[in-house]
Amino acid sequence: MAFDRRPTTAAPAASMSRSFRQLGSDVLTLMELQAELLQLDVREWVHSFIRPLAALLAAAIILLATAPIALLSFGYLLAAKTELPLWGAMITAAATGFALAIISAGIGVWMLKHDRRILDRFSTELRKNVHWLKETLRTTPDDGPR
Repeated sequence: MAFDRRPTTAAPAASMSRSFRQLGSDVLTLMELQAELLQLDVREWVHSFIRPLAALLAAAIILLATAPIALLSFGYLLAAKTELPLWGAMITAAATGFALAIISAGIGVWMLKHDRRILDRFSTELRKNVHWLKETLRTTPDDGPR
């Protein structure tokens, strides 16, 4: 009996090559979609950030203009209504201003740390896409999922 010893790896190799090309195409498509989603999320975040930033900037300008007058007035009020000397009243007014600034800065930092919505859609989709890619790489067309 004669056996036909022709290589039979041509068809599986072609199928594997086609599968890798398709996987590469899918991965590139996912990368493009992730990039578009990142652009969209950043654009929305910037647009939602502009109005509050403008209001905060206006408030900061007004505060910078009025805070020294308010603190000086508070110092003179303390000197007039208490037995503190003028220098003691002014130091108390300045300490009050510093305390308010520190509290405001702490609240601002806390709010920034707890705003987790930034890039939420991008992160969620990226996790899903990485999971899909891992599952796809674990799966072979003949075996099914492992």
